[in-house]
Amino acid sequence: MIDSDFALAGFTSGKEGIWSRNEPSDPPTNDYTALSKKLEMPLSRFIRPYQAGGDKVEIVGSEHGGSGVIKDNDLRKVDGLITAEKGLVLSIIAADCVPVYLVDEKAEVIGLLHCGWRSAAGMLIHNAVERMKKLGAVPSDIQIIIGPHICADCYEVGEEVRDEYAKVFAPEELERVFQQREGRLYLNLTQAIRLKLTSEGISCKNICAASGCTCHDTTYYSYRRGDRGKQNLAYIIMKE
Repeated sequence: MIDSDFALAGFTSGKEGIWSRNEPSDPPTNDYTALSKKLEMPLSRFIRPYQAGGDKVEIVGSEHGGSGVIKDNDLRKVDGLITAEKGLVLSIIAADCVPVYLVDEKAEVIGLLHCGWRSAAGMLIHNAVERMKKLGAVPSDIQIIIGPHICADCYEVGEEVRDEYAKVFAPEELERVFQQREGRLYLNLTQAIRLKLTSEGISCKNICAASGCTCHDTTYYSYRRGDRGKQNLAYIIMKE
């Protein structure tokens, strides 16, 4: 996803697709251990929140290192992480939802979001940009990568989803976000997230979307395709 002098970011299914422990006292999963070795980063520098598909975003630092990976986690019902600290591995799990990577090189601030359909219509992106601004970031300088997720051709939804989106998007925007095919309704999460990002002052030219679909591409795990208990991991590090 990203490999520059400033940051490294990726998206992986891992070997087993298991990133969550059953109990906080359990050892780290094999996939996290393997990724730690690959990145040459100790697990004490990894952070993963307990996600809830909501709007909560937290600024994190070294005091959160190991949370959700090798120790219990105070980051509960959190779907966004922001940091200005180098050498921390921010991570979130997803199995069709959207990983959104945020980078401001000038301010030296990065972020990572877990964005499902509710979050895409909610305040998650706004809250993330506000947290980044608190650390000195400027929206016009923020670069975005929208990572692999279920695509608009695969993501069939019900009318209740469009009803929720109609509360926050204008009618002409809804036409870009939803597609009707053969009597079925499909949601384009990329378009919804783009609209939210630009409303926060982020330039269209600073937004890049990956082409991969977790449902089409069987190298990834997909809840919609039927995978249960196995997920993909998104991560980002600001290099030291």
